[in-house]
Amino acid sequence: MDGALTLGLIAPTGGATSPAVAILFLSVTAAATRLNLWLAIGLAVVLGTAYLAVALLIDADDVPLEQRLVAGVWWPLYLLFMAVFGGSLALYAERAHAARAAANAEALAEHFAAEEERDLRARLLEAYSAQHDGLRAILHDFRTPVSSLRALSAQLGDPRGRLDDEQRATAQRLVAEHAEHLSTMLDALSDVTASKSPTQPAGQPRTVGLHELLLASSDAAGLHPPRLRLNVTPPDAVVRIDTQRIRRVLTNLIDNAARHGEGEPVEVAATVAPTEVRFDVLDRGPGLAPEQLEAVKRKDVSLGEASGGTGLGLWIVEQIVQAMRGELDLAVRPGGGLAATVRVPLR
Repeated sequence: MDGALTLGLIAPTGGATSPAVAILFLSVTAAATRLNLWLAIGLAVVLGTAYLAVALLIDADDVPLEQRLVAGVWWPLYLLFMAVFGGSLALYAERAHAARAAANAEALAEHFAAEEERDLRARLLEAYSAQHDGLRAILHDFRTPVSSLRALSAQLGDPRGRLDDEQRATAQRLVAEHAEHLSTMLDALSDVTASKSPTQPAGQPRTVGLHELLLASSDAAGLHPPRLRLNVTPPDAVVRIDTQRIRRVLTNLIDNAARHGEGEPVEVAATVAPTEVRFDVLDRGPGLAPEQLEAVKRKDVSLGEASGGTGLGLWIVEQIVQAMRGELDLAVRPGGGLAATVRVPLR
């Protein structure tokens, strides 16, 4: 349309000598930048042929035929040259743009590949760390029942020991309970490789009496009356709970209280509310400063003067309680010592 309008302008303004012929070059140049090379050449040929016809047929101002023929041939050739030149430049620019786009795409793909590799490496390291933490947590929990079994075995196997029937029956019961606890721990250890949270593999919830649960956890921690003081509210409370997890929590807390309690009695209480069960483990040890209460929950942090700590006990408790959608609170006990409170929603 641009070319046709220009030719319509050239015809009444001098034909071969019309200055409007310059507008044809603008039309061809614009076409070369928007169309492909061959379409631009085709347009130049069509416009050049039409211009030749106008130049030969329109005799404005009595321009000699020879001059009209020269103009009619020269300007179409120039149009063709402009089409080739402009189209070639446009093609070069298009190829350069495509090469630049391909380079950018390749760089972007390499960037994404590097990010995916970093993410994969991070996930592998995280999985390895989780497996490592799980093994450390389980092995930490093996320590208490193994120590108790060693002491009970020595007591039962000592030929000089003088145990009455009741003491011997109690010791045998504790050996059986510790063996059962170790069997449960071995099952948990086998779950480490498959669990998404290897540090606190889930057990099956079951109905259990709270007094029985507290007594079993205290036995596993090697704490007995008169140092142990149990309190259950209501006294005959029975709940449905993940006993494997909560026993690990209570055993760790009671063992921690017994080691840091400086020989003083340890109070272990359980209270049942409509939607949750609360466990309190209270000792009279040196306690902690208020600013240390959160730090002591972190992995590999062990505070206090009592020996034997690995820095895992309270971290394990925190991980398990969170997995059970519960809460662990540590507080300075009035009169000295540490108060550990666990709240777990009832199933």
